[in-house]
Amino acid sequence: MWRRLIYHPDINYALRQTLVLCLPVAVGLMLGELRFGLLFSLVPACCNIAGLDTPHKRFFKRLIIGASLFATCSLLTQLLLAKDVPLPFLLTGLTLVLGVTAELGPLHAKLLPASLLAAIFTLSLAGYMPVWEPLLIYALGTLWYGLFNWFWFWIWREQPLRESLSLLYRELADYCEAKYSLLTQHTDPEKALPPLLVRQQKAVDLITQCYQQMHMLSAQNNTDYKRMLRIFQEALDLQEHISVSLHQPEEVQKLVERSHAEEVIRWNAQTVAARLRVLADDILYHRLPTRFTMEKQIGALEKIARQHPDNPVGQFCYWHFSRIARVLRTQKPLYARDLLADKQRRMPLLPALKSYLSLKSPALRNAGRLSVMLSVASLMGTALHLPKSYWILMTVLLVTQNGYGATRLRIVNRSVGTVVGLIIAGVALHFKFPKVTP
Repeated sequence: MWRRLIYHPDINYALRQTLVLCLPVAVGLMLGELRFGLLFSLVPACCNIAGLDTPHKRFFKRLIIGASLFATCSLLTQLLLAKDVPLPFLLTGLTLVLGVTAELGPLHAKLLPASLLAAIFTLSLAGYMPVWEPLLIYALGTLWYGLFNWFWFWIWREQPLRESLSLLYRELADYCEAKYSLLTQHTDPEKALPPLLVRQQKAVDLITQCYQQMHMLSAQNNTDYKRMLRIFQEALDLQEHISVSLHQPEEVQKLVERSHAEEVIRWNAQTVAARLRVLADDILYHRLPTRFTMEKQIGALEKIARQHPDNPVGQFCYWHFSRIARVLRTQKPLYARDLLADKQRRMPLLPALKSYLSLKSPALRNAGRLSVMLSVASLMGTALHLPKSYWILMTVLLVTQNGYGATRLRIVNRSVGTVVGLIIAGVALHFKFPKVTP
């Protein structure tokens, strides 16, 4: 029971976020500088949006880049406001300049909204403190965030990787079940393929995430590195044999009509999916895997393949399911791979800038859309006679991070979080804090 509690990803993440936010406030309260403690706790919001807590081979390099961008945006915001530059022009310029980060890679793309959030936070500080203080807050806040997360990952060792591997095994289980249930049904491929491709892309994204975490784990010389590497290699083998395509739907139907292959194929797929879900829990909760065999299921497939040698579907299913069963039974990868050879190509800055300046660039269009939204929000603040419209700007920017694919559960969770935040803010207003004077 305690393992399910302490190793649960949501609980672990919530505990980490609570500590990284509340410790600066607690220290500020004890030192009589609650104002700086609260300001210090704003920086993790920028770091979270930038994904600076993502386990990565270049973890500290990304922290330095993030802190530099936050401080630079804060400095530019203060200097341009002092020159009476209109806020819509300021935000448009920052957004279009930082939009090039999306061309460098998906992780770099997160630096755009995070840097804009740092600039928006600066709007509330400009004029109330010297120019250098917000810069120092962002630099020290990012340093605190990075060191705390590094220490947290060091304490939990391979737990973040275990969470990703557990999610990967669950995604492979869902994909296997969905794929072979559609394979044996009379389903239109045009309707059946898009959901399968979405699941396949989720698995690929999780594999990419595991690659980055494996790099970080190997850099720490972690003692559990070899075991995690083996589990990851097994996941790659399973993904290859589960996702392989069979573009012969008519042959599938012929085999189904002439034998009881439908039940056998579905039996194998469900057995594999159930085992993958068990392994996902074993990985997450540090349990040793139990013995496993698929002799009956594979024997039934082999019998169908022998009875219908002219039909390639039986041979196809028998071959791939037998390889999957071997991985699940032996708990050893099928192939030797040099996984951590850093062959990932990263687009240099100048080619990325050239690509970004094209009107067809998705990054440029996204930056333009975001700049228009922020400009309109700042004009709304002016129309409402707000001296600084940072509340409207911050709300617009945070809402854009949610995307358009929010499920009902996620919407409810965000709504509850918003209500709780308002309650905490209302309670905090009843405390007597020292007033800040320009």
